[in-house]
Amino acid sequence: MLFLRMFTAICVVLFLGTMARADVFTVVGVPIDAYGASVTEARRAAISAGTEEAANRLIERLTLQSDRYEAGWTQIEGSLASQLVAGIQIRDEKRSNRRYLGRLQVTFDRNRVRDFLRAQNLPFVEAQTANALIVPVWNGAEGAVLWRDNLWRQTWQSSRPEHDLTPLNLPLTDLGDQQALTANQAIRFEHEALAELAERYDVTKIVVAIATNNGPGRVEVRAGIVSWNEEGQASVRHQRFYGDGNDMGTGLTALKQAYVRARADLVSSLEREWKQRAVVRNDTITEVSLTASYSSLSQWRRIRDVLAKSPLVREARLDALSADGALMTLTYVGTEQQLAAQLAEGGVLFGDTDVGRVARLR
Repeated sequence: MLFLRMFTAICVVLFLGTMARADVFTVVGVPIDAYGASVTEARRAAISAGTEEAANRLIERLTLQSDRYEAGWTQIEGSLASQLVAGIQIRDEKRSNRRYLGRLQVTFDRNRVRDFLRAQNLPFVEAQTANALIVPVWNGAEGAVLWRDNLWRQTWQSSRPEHDLTPLNLPLTDLGDQQALTANQAIRFEHEALAELAERYDVTKIVVAIATNNGPGRVEVRAGIVSWNEEGQASVRHQRFYGDGNDMGTGLTALKQAYVRARADLVSSLEREWKQRAVVRNDTITEVSLTASYSSLSQWRRIRDVLAKSPLVREARLDALSADGALMTLTYVGTEQQLAAQLAEGGVLFGDTDVGRVARLR
C-alpha cells in the first residue's frame, strides 16, 4: 500500500510538470484539402488556404469580437498570413495525382503578430490563465459516467489545450482521482470532493462539464465552473452550451461533431471572459515600487519568473535583496487590476497593503 501511494504521488508530480501550457501563437488541427493540376500545386494551394484559416483563428483567439467589429476588421488573406508565419507542420498527410489532404499546425511569429494587431488598432491578450482541470461527465440512460471511457471524455482527450488562452487539462483518472470524486458528487458540484481533486493537482479552478444527448446528433452541456479564492472559499458559476453536428452527417458522425462543437463553445466562453478582464486598451506605462515577499530562495525565484514572463511587465528591476524580501521597481502597461489578475494566474498575489505594494506567492 505504501508503494502504491508513493507511485501515485510520483505520477501526479510528473503530470503536473506536463500540464498544458504552451505558445498561444500556435494553431493546431487546421484541415486542408485542395486540388490542382499536379499534387505539387494542390499541396501549395492547400497550405496557403490552411495558413489563412490558421491566421484568422489566431486573431479570433487573441482578440474580442466587439473590438474586431469596432476596428472594422476583415479577414486576413493568404499572402498576408504567410508573412506572419514562423513555422508549419503537416500531419495526417494524404495525396493523389491532383489532390492533397492533411492537418496543419502553424506557429506564428509573436513579434510580427503583435506589430500587425497594433497597426490594426486591435487590443489583444497573449497571456494564458493558470492551468485548470476539466471533469467531463456523460449523463446517459444508465446514469452519470465519470471515469470510464465514453465519447464525451474522448472529445477532451483528443483536444490540444496547451495553446488555448484558458488551458483545461484532464485528470489522470487513476485510483486517487476515483477515490477523490464520484460521478454523483461531480454532478452535484460537491465542493469538498472537488477541493480534494483540486488539491491533488494544485489548481484553483475545476470545470465540471455534464453532457446529455438531447436528440439525434445534438448535445447539451451543463457546466459548473468551480473556483477557490486565496482563503480557500469555493464559488460556482453555471453555464449551458449546445452542439449540433447534423450538418456533418448522421448517427455517430453527427454526435461526435456535436461534442466537438460543444467543447469549442465552452472553451471560447472561458477565453472571452478572460479577454474581457485582461485585454489592454492603451499603451500607458506605469512605474511602481513593490516588495516581493518570500520565505525561501525558491519562492523568490518563482515570483521573479512570473514577473519576468508577464506580457504586461516591461521591466522588473531589482533594487535591494534580503533573506525574506526584495525591493523592486516594476514598469507595466494596462491597469493595476489587470496586472494583478494576470499575475494571479501565475500564482503570484499582487496588491496594495499597509506597507505598500506587495507581491507574494498564493
